[in-house]
Amino acid sequence: MNADGLADRIEAALGRRPDRISRVAGTVWRLDVGREILIAKAAPSHLASESRMLADLAAAGAPVPRVHYGDDRLVVMDYVETDSAGLSDEGGRALAETLAALHANSAREYGHGYDVMIGRLPQINERFASWIDFFRWKRLDVASWLAMRRGHISPELNERLWRLGERLRDWLHEPPQPALLHGDLWIGNVLCRGGRAVALIDPAIAYGHPEIELAFTQLFGGFPPCFLRHYFEIAPPPSGFHETRRALYQLYPLLVHAALFGGPYESQVEAIVARFERQYPNGYSASTS
Repeated sequence: MNADGLADRIEAALGRRPDRISRVAGTVWRLDVGREILIAKAAPSHLASESRMLADLAAAGAPVPRVHYGDDRLVVMDYVETDSAGLSDEGGRALAETLAALHANSAREYGHGYDVMIGRLPQINERFASWIDFFRWKRLDVASWLAMRRGHISPELNERLWRLGERLRDWLHEPPQPALLHGDLWIGNVLCRGGRAVALIDPAIAYGHPEIELAFTQLFGGFPPCFLRHYFEIAPPPSGFHETRRALYQLYPLLVHAALFGGPYESQVEAIVARFERQYPNGYSASTS
């Protein structure tokens, strides 16, 4: 879509026409509307859940941009000023407290009341009573199938992931209650200014186990070590997260990246699967982790 066509859609949505429109990246645009700066995401489809997710996170107390308009093809939200400083130690501890407070929001079941997108992939949030069943069938199984269908992991690796899924109860445990998750929490989705997180963007929410969120934050770097330490001071995990469960939970974002981008992600998935095949060929009891 060109700037003139987007300006027409913005005017129809907000009742105000932007004075200036400039592309930030891909489907993201900066809008100068009078004295206000806004951000627009425009796409042919699949944006409907984004404004809904941001509203849900805002209602749960998370720092997210305020949404001015949202439909399936357009989302308009506040511009958030950032800098290049990243998270300081103080900012990392503050984000840990913010995330723990978000995770304190609960529901009766895992999943959510609507499906969402993670990147350009569907994330199915069908409700389950069991976290382990939800993680297997609606996270590992779906992401592995999508990556295989796109030719980015082999059918053989997909079969090995299926067999690993059959044994998840050997390693994972059910949390006390479902927790509201941002769902796509890598450092690129944390907007920072002055060393602190000022907004979280691009969510893929569901109610799940906080450990999958924490494992995701450790996958691509950018969070200071004090972030995870402080989170675990607030909400100490059962033993075995670093040694065992973190790698299993990182399979989901790695499979999502494999489905979207191909490249080296298949080998990272294969390495995790091989580790569990090699180290625990006859199963492993989470109670001894």
